[in-house]
Formats: sequence, C-alpha cells, structure tokens
Amino acid sequence: MSKYVLQTAKDPANMTPHEEKHIPYIEAPDKVKKGEYFQVTVRMGKGIDHPMEPGHFIQYVDLYANYYYLGRVNFTPDTKAEATMTIKLDESCTLRAYEFCNLHGMWESSREIIVEE
Repeated sequence: MSKYVLQTAKDPANMTPHEEKHIPYIEAPDKVKKGEYFQVTVRMGKGIDHPMEPGHFIQYVDLYANYYYLGRVNFTPDTKAEATMTIKLDESCTLRAYEFCNLHGMWESSREIIVEE
C-alpha cells in the first residue's frame, strides 16, 4: 500500500496487528458541555504500541473537529506516540485523528462527540 493513501481499519471489529498499531485511538468523553474545555488523548495503537525508533516511527498526529483543524503534535523516534490536547466545542461533531508513520503512511480514525447546552 502506498504511504500516500489514507488508510483505515478494513474491519474495525477484527483489526490486524498492523492496523492495531497504526490506527489512532481517540480517548475523549462521549458528551461534553458547550464551550467547556476537555481533554482528548490520541494513542497510536490500541493494545500494541507503535515502534518509535529512527527507521520506523510516527512523525505526527493531527486532530480535527469534523474538518476544522484543531492542532498537530510532532514526534521524534525517542518519544511515545501519544498526545493529549485540551479543546472546547460549540456543537456536536466527529473528532478525526490523522497520524503519519514514516514507513506505512497516513492512518485515520474518528469518534463522535455530543455537545450539550
């Protein structure tokens, strides 16, 4: 697979080990209050840590609310592929995380967030 093709899990209920260590896993509350700050943690991999070594590592993760850019965290080979951001939302949306592995390209995941008054 080309590293320039956006990749997701083919079967999210039965991910391969390759998918498990590349899919960004978004941890966030299911519901938040409008305009109140909360934390979102994105981990690269669920149950399997992604390698972080000079020849194979996650370069960055981007976070979006729907398609509105919220921020980026860059990584180096000697760091853990995990990022926590503090955000606030004014309306319900889909949080989207995009991570880039220097060998295996771009991976995406998403999570619905409900915003209450």
